Amino acid sequence: MRGFIYSMKKAFVIGLLGLFCLSLLPVMSLSFISNTRTLKVKAIPSINRVLNPVTLQYPGQFHDYNEMEEEIAYFHSQAPELIDLEVIGHSFNGLNITCLRITNETDTRQKAKTLVVAHHHGREQITVEAALRFIIRLINNYGIDPTLTEYVNTQEIYIIPSLNPDTLEYVVNQGNYWLRKNLRPFDHDSDGQFDEDGYEDINADGTISSYDVYDSSMVYQFTYFEGIDNDADGEKNEDPVGYVDLNRNYPSGFGNEPGSSSDPYHDAYRGPSAFSEHETQVFRDFTSQHRFAMAFSLHSGINATFFPSDQSENWIEPLLYNTVYNDLESLLPPWWNEDVGYSAPSTRGIREDLAAGYYGLWQDWMYEERNTIVPICFEIFRNASSVSGDAITVIEDNATHHIEEWTGIYGYFNPVSAGIDALWTDIVPAFDYLLQLTPRLTAALTSAVFDNDTITATINIHNLIPRLSTIDEIEFRNINGLLLHTFPAIAAAQSGPISLTISQTDLGENNTLLIGNNYTGYIHLLLTEIIPPPIPGFPIASIILGTIAAIGILIVLRRKRDQVR
Repeated sequence: MRGFIYSMKKAFVIGLLGLFCLSLLPVMSLSFISNTRTLKVKAIPSINRVLNPVTLQYPGQFHDYNEMEEEIAYFHSQAPELIDLEVIGHSFNGLNITCLRITNETDTRQKAKTLVVAHHHGREQITVEAALRFIIRLINNYGIDPTLTEYVNTQEIYIIPSLNPDTLEYVVNQGNYWLRKNLRPFDHDSDGQFDEDGYEDINADGTISSYDVYDSSMVYQFTYFEGIDNDADGEKNEDPVGYVDLNRNYPSGFGNEPGSSSDPYHDAYRGPSAFSEHETQVFRDFTSQHRFAMAFSLHSGINATFFPSDQSENWIEPLLYNTVYNDLESLLPPWWNEDVGYSAPSTRGIREDLAAGYYGLWQDWMYEERNTIVPICFEIFRNASSVSGDAITVIEDNATHHIEEWTGIYGYFNPVSAGIDALWTDIVPAFDYLLQLTPRLTAALTSAVFDNDTITATINIHNLIPRLSTIDEIEFRNINGLLLHTFPAIAAAQSGPISLTISQTDLGENNTLLIGNNYTGYIHLLLTEIIPPPIPGFPIASIILGTIAAIGILIVLRRKRDQVR
């Protein structure tokens, strides 16, 4: 009997001890966790999408304006969480100049930005096709290809499929393969009429011939085109469609010759003044709202990568451009660069390229005025065979002159439609490279000490980009934009351990620290407090107590059984 009482007392004591420990758990949790704070990088929200692969509505052909707009609207309808559409302005004839911003729309932070603008020149419609396929590549690979997904999550990728949409109707549907300039009307022959005497395909062979005239010593004299005297003034083709070469209408070096012309009849006519045209004004106003470290302007007529042609003594970009060029040479097919667009810097450190001497160019203005460090005029196609062989026929050769007919304008600036996709496959790596070189950061908290209102933290900032620095200094701001701290720019592929002390008051009620700049975008670090678990309620305590009591009773019963034995 005494042993039984002893066992019951022991079980009772065990039960009380269990209840006491149970009662301490919330207190211990609170004392351990309360006021525990840390800084953590805000996670990028993911997009879970169920999407059949997006394809072109008009595959295997060149798009006119209406078809291009249909494709853009279709892309947006299929991936509205990845695509934002904006009509950034209008052409001379009032057509939309549309820009697509591709990014993870659920993440509203300011991100790194990059740009592709296509179709400055009407006859270079292959650039429209490349832009549309780039959009498809980004949409279809989101959530599938981890690298492209990361680019879309951390960048805002701006794509303008056509800066010169008026010309698509003429080139694609009317076969005017010579049309380079925009469609602002101009009275070239001063007869009071506009665009009334252009080129015609007289022999109906599907292309408009040009005729190059040389003297008896084979010195070039001039060129004329197939056509008739539409206005009966005794001259042929003196008032063709087209006015300004948009890629000579930018301010950098505007008015200088050669490389641009003051003659409105010339294909490289620069316009009456810089930014005189609707289309370039639209682009100017658009870029005033953004900072792009990398950008492509797509062209055709050669295979080349042209960089800015600044010739100043203090220019520091030659080695960077040489490296970028070498990268692109390794990525593109070996036959690509018929015209490299880059020569190694001379001993004076001045870069030289074959674009030097051309003025009013997009890439020069982007570099000099918009601080785009690597703006590349990317020439994506040339059909070299169209300037030789059957495309050239000598139609006259005598003691006074030599005349050659050229019928290769169709296919010179653009592949045949069946070759569009094959060309795109060749140049895809260059577009991925554009995204790879767009400045971006990662951040990791090394340590953080909290003392009342003061936070002292060490943060390791890493520049992900292998070729470009962060360009501007790294800024630390609160959610309202208040500048709290700065740190020098971080070199390409380098890290910067940064120590700073800020007050939680300056951090603001949102408890968010923004790290970055207008080129890299901003990482968000959140000040978080670890919340203790809920205090266990009565049912849980009852279960635990009952378990302890049951164990005690089992012990007593076993001992009693042993005594009976």
